[in-house]
Amino acid sequence: MSPSRYRLLPMAQPGIRESIRAAISHEARTGKFRRHLKQRLSAVREKLILPDEEPIDALMGFVVDYVESVPGSLALVTAVSKQYSFYDYAEPFLRMAEDYFLDPPDELPVDGGLEALLDEAFLAHRVLEEVNDHHIRHLHRPLVPVDMTEANLIVHYLLGDSFATALEQRVQQTAAGLLDREYIWDRVKMIPGRSPSDIVPISSHSFRNGRPAVRLRLSGG
Repeated sequence: MSPSRYRLLPMAQPGIRESIRAAISHEARTGKFRRHLKQRLSAVREKLILPDEEPIDALMGFVVDYVESVPGSLALVTAVSKQYSFYDYAEPFLRMAEDYFLDPPDELPVDGGLEALLDEAFLAHRVLEEVNDHHIRHLHRPLVPVDMTEANLIVHYLLGDSFATALEQRVQQTAAGLLDREYIWDRVKMIPGRSPSDIVPISSHSFRNGRPAVRLRLSGG
């Protein structure tokens, strides 16, 4: 198996990490996204449970963790898919997620700020969630050890329902062309769909880092 088959994904990782670094630096200089969150705080509190003290700091910490988790998630899926010999299947979805960072859709802002990057991170994470959701429906188990369901719902509310729904529809329509091919489910039944025991799954629960949690407000909560 030629190493050149895997050359694009490793090369994309530095570009993604540099985009994240630049966006965080941009936010540190401008405070633009922090001001945006302050303006939407009342609406956000209707959907999310935030700490009473410094809720904006908690939201900013969550957003930075969410964005920074993208390259780690892609690297984990790449490693697991290679170990269990289904990289050829996973590669198109990994490329989709990368492209949302390196060549974002035209309707996304391109100011290099944290808000723009959050849109791209949301698209990337939703690709992986869509793949796992399909596998759970068809095979009753996830494919990869990445569970960002709660985190993606939190970001959905931060982006606003109308815009986030439009982004999700883009992901679903694009992924469907790969997931709904007639032969694919017979093929993936042979995929183990689990991670090596020494790999910790990525999820929003790993975002804490000593900070108060940002959680979904359940119906009636």
